[in-house]
Amino acid sequence: MADPKKDIVLEGIPASPGIVIGPCFLYQYRRMEPEPRRIPDKHIKKELRNFRQSIENARNYIQESYEKARLQYGGEIPRILEIQLEILNDRVFLDEIEQLIQTEKFNAAYATFLVFSSKKEQLLKVPDDYMRERALDVANLKWLVLENLMGGRQPIVLNKPAIVVADDLSPADTVNLHQQKVLGIATNKGGINSHTVIIARALSVPAVVGLERITDFVQPGHKLVLDGSHGTVIVNPSSKTVQKYQKRRNLFLSLEEALIKESTKESRTRDGRRIFILANIEFENEIKQVKKVGADGIGLFRTEGIYINRHILPSEEEQTQIYLKVAREMYPKPVTIRTIDIGGDKIFPHIFVGQEPNPFLGYRAIRFCLDHADCFISQLRAMLRANVKGNVQVMIPMVSSLEEVYQVKELFEKAKAELRQEGIPFGENTPLGIMVEIPSVVTMADEFAREVDFFSIGTNDLVQYTLAVDRSNEHVAYLYSHFHPAVLRLIKDAVDAARAANIPVSMCGEMAGDPVAVPVLIAMGLDTLSAAHVMIPEMKKVVRQLTVAECEAIYEEIRHLKTTKEIKRTLETFFSEKFKDVFFE
Repeated sequence: MADPKKDIVLEGIPASPGIVIGPCFLYQYRRMEPEPRRIPDKHIKKELRNFRQSIENARNYIQESYEKARLQYGGEIPRILEIQLEILNDRVFLDEIEQLIQTEKFNAAYATFLVFSSKKEQLLKVPDDYMRERALDVANLKWLVLENLMGGRQPIVLNKPAIVVADDLSPADTVNLHQQKVLGIATNKGGINSHTVIIARALSVPAVVGLERITDFVQPGHKLVLDGSHGTVIVNPSSKTVQKYQKRRNLFLSLEEALIKESTKESRTRDGRRIFILANIEFENEIKQVKKVGADGIGLFRTEGIYINRHILPSEEEQTQIYLKVAREMYPKPVTIRTIDIGGDKIFPHIFVGQEPNPFLGYRAIRFCLDHADCFISQLRAMLRANVKGNVQVMIPMVSSLEEVYQVKELFEKAKAELRQEGIPFGENTPLGIMVEIPSVVTMADEFAREVDFFSIGTNDLVQYTLAVDRSNEHVAYLYSHFHPAVLRLIKDAVDAARAANIPVSMCGEMAGDPVAVPVLIAMGLDTLSAAHVMIPEMKKVVRQLTVAECEAIYEEIRHLKTTKEIKRTLETFFSEKFKDVFFE
């Protein structure tokens, strides 16, 4: 029974900005874990039929959502649903389930549960954020198939506008809710880069995820306030609280409209320093949104999505066309394409055997690519071919040693030589840079700066490796902060080394999209930041309100502080005072 008292405040992850007030629609679905059950031989064919039919029903549900998304929304949403369909069409994956039914004589529900759960756990162990979030896709599909096997799926039907509260929602659920009367979304589970969150942001549906136990605090019809900008849900708000958030909502809507209108303008500090705000993307069809917010280019094009959930590897030609499309759409603005940054067991299962005890420190990204040069050269050739207009640069992730840089440069030149010999046009002067995300690179940043054309600081891994903190582990996640004084020193060292070597330096990690961090980054000497496109209007607004002198003053104030808490408090105070008339509290 939910607590009847007023103003129960729950904190989660701010996933999609906006404020909504409305009744709760509690979506409670059957998620029963099937018990192990052996079946007699005579029932094997029936169980196989049931399994195949449940897969077909799941495909039909997602296909229907895909068609709606393709016709009404376009952009990245249909591609996300395509990825889910690709998982359900993966014969290797599905055959593993059928094999369990046939050889182990497990019933279809338990075989499905075992294989989907195993794949989810494998993905959760991958150090790359993108791949860990794909574990949620697998979990959503698991329950969709199991619901079909164990009694039928109950669709979500909203009879009136409401805030949907659930343990979790799938991307297809989110699309279908948008077709109805959803005001906002609040879930126990979910991460900032989950496909469901990406869709919610694309559809401008305010959302808070990672609330852990919100389903225990609400009942159908309870009034809720949901603040997707700050990650707050208030259950049974008092009339005073409702009035306060209605005022905030009106202010948010007016500010959001103004931010979008202003976002196409250049971002310069009040004293004239140009700060370039670029976008991070995962799919080529995000370009429409990127251009809408006036991004100064693509600072990070993650290529992992091209490789995963495929029966065969993408050809050089297929990759070339994808990269070329992005380069043409963005021309003359720059496009930085990152080579694949996931472990080999997830894209080359026929090559990679066994599980790693510590994948965060394991066989991934450039380490894997250098061991499989043919596949790596194919991607490098595609990137070079995409640079016919000269606005593409290639970025290598997870570099930890100069030996790796030397090997990459050798393969890069080999790819160029092959293209020359074959008479295929490409960008001869394509810049080659590295992600600065491992402390060993910062320690030797002066040496690395002499060997590459640019640096891009990846704060997500830099924080993780510097502080020895896995931010996906709830027991230690509170220690993870890009405002830790050691992290700030490393960033400054990397920037200084790049400046001394006269090479460009940018930042594409999560810190680059944190408005509170902008003054510090400007003071450190960064003039190029790359963030999710939804953050670009706000980032540009922040830049336009600052002067370099103000940035340097606040940086001087915090650089001698010794604790993360002191630094965050000082910066947040500066930000709230500086922008009290620009952004709502």
